[in-house]
Amino acid sequence: MKRFAARLLPVLLLFTSAALATSSPQDEADGTAKTMVNRFVESWNGADGGAYGENYWPDAELVDPSGVVLTGRAAIVKEHVDLWAGIFKGTRQKATIRRIKVLSPEYIVVDFDAHLSGVHAVPPGATPPPGGVLVAHLKHILQKRQGVWRVLFAQNTLVATPQSAK
Repeated sequence: MKRFAARLLPVLLLFTSAALATSSPQDEADGTAKTMVNRFVESWNGADGGAYGENYWPDAELVDPSGVVLTGRAAIVKEHVDLWAGIFKGTRQKATIRRIKVLSPEYIVVDFDAHLSGVHAVPPGATPPPGGVLVAHLKHILQKRQGVWRVLFAQNTLVATPQSAK
């Protein structure tokens, strides 16, 4: 029995390493996107500026729902810390990934919908959401640097009429 196991072990290792080596760029993108969106939600729900900032490269850019362009991780974090202390204090975020697109080995696009509940006030130009849930489409372009994925560019667009209200 030990001889059989000794012969079988190298074969199992070969198949296991072959399976690991054949993971596709899409598999990596899917895992990366899920991790990023989970971190986004957890850091929002914890109103944790430091953790939120870890999603972004220092030279990242974010276009917020009002059309303001924020340049740099520090500016992005500051806006969110201000929101958590102001109009979005006590809100809770949920997110659903809509699409993940591999652009190259170093870039992926992650489209996801964010549902912000507990909204008592809305950003300038927005209408109060039905049921207190604000919905936004987010598009994040992630870049891989030295094996680490973070957001390089982000666009946040409020949904005028949430799908559930149509």
